[in-house]
Amino acid sequence: MSNVEVKELFDENRYPSGWKALFLVLYTPFGLVLAGVRLLIALQALMVAALLPQLPAVKSFVLRSLCIVLGIVVKQENTAVRDENVKVLVANHISPCDHIAVHLVCGSITPSVWELPAPFWWALGMQEFGLRQGRDVLVASVRSHLEKSATPVLCHPEGSTTSGKVGLLKFSSWSFCLGDVIQPLTIRAWRPPFADVAASALATGIWGDIFWFLFVPCTIFTLRYLPAVVKEAGESEVQLGERVAKLLAADLGVVVTEHTASDKAEYEKRYLVEQSQPIIVHNTSTSELQRMAHQVGEVLPYVPHDVVVRDLVRTRSVDVTISNILEGVVTYIPQVESLPSPSPLSMTTQDLKNIPSTSSATHTLANTIQGSCLDTSAPSFARSAQERMLSFNERKARLIENARQRYIKKHGLQNIGLTC
Repeated sequence: MSNVEVKELFDENRYPSGWKALFLVLYTPFGLVLAGVRLLIALQALMVAALLPQLPAVKSFVLRSLCIVLGIVVKQENTAVRDENVKVLVANHISPCDHIAVHLVCGSITPSVWELPAPFWWALGMQEFGLRQGRDVLVASVRSHLEKSATPVLCHPEGSTTSGKVGLLKFSSWSFCLGDVIQPLTIRAWRPPFADVAASALATGIWGDIFWFLFVPCTIFTLRYLPAVVKEAGESEVQLGERVAKLLAADLGVVVTEHTASDKAEYEKRYLVEQSQPIIVHNTSTSELQRMAHQVGEVLPYVPHDVVVRDLVRTRSVDVTISNILEGVVTYIPQVESLPSPSPLSMTTQDLKNIPSTSSATHTLANTIQGSCLDTSAPSFARSAQERMLSFNERKARLIENARQRYIKKHGLQNIGLTC
């Protein structure tokens, strides 16, 4: 596994830079016209899919029309190891159109994640397997399909898209409950240099990604098959998933991470909050930043002032900066000189030398110096995003109470109603 940060797995800015950006600007008028024409053709193809019977010939016609409309071209590599008898295909996920590319050459279907009327699912190579009703319903529905049909099922165990350049999200194990033999394949996408726009980007949504498929002249998908993986005796679904993930990562030249689709969703929310913060005018930002840095310092006194200011310049928000520090997004070396005068609970010099250089050190120091009633450390790392957010809110409340007590003590105020 790798210690790659979650933000490194996604393209926050989908647009090219340098000379490529200039070519994209020049291409824009043609791209907008092309997108408009393609959109009209796509709507007509979908209307045909909704009105005509759900026959294989109709499905093939509609799907190939959509591939032309979206500018999708598919190339296959290492087809010699493709096992036609394996019905479960597992691939990485880099765009909302991955399943269309795979369906075009393999005839596969994938659980529907698009919010479209049911008649359009089959034409797009998707099927409603009860994905939104939970894991048990999904697994039961897919197993039932595999027993009755020879059509393979494409699974994206990451659960969300990545850039495909740095790492894979942690695989969900549901895909590996469907059979004892898995056919892995990797998906790569290429676009012309003058329209080299990322296939998916953070916080843009499916329809934003679809627009750029309509806009660029073409998107070439390269599907590379890997040897089929057979489940070993005594091997669990999780272990099988980890083995397949390592194979895919090795072929793509990326790493396997512990980040999940839920982690991406959390980071995406925080990213949107940061982007929505108002920009402070430069000539008045210094005093405002110092004021906000002082507020952060009252809650997190062991974080160096320059680290706080640097993150505030980016976030323009006290709450977001505190969240970034507590969750380890901002790394730092805790400052020792700002420690309060020694007390019976004070740490020794040797202890201070062993302070780690991560944000978790703030919890350890605060706990030792202030006592158990102001403990701000998390007892363990929660499994679900909801539990982690609850733990974060509780620790944040304790830190604020810690700052309140120090303020009362510093100014000689009466400590009324304060209990541990």
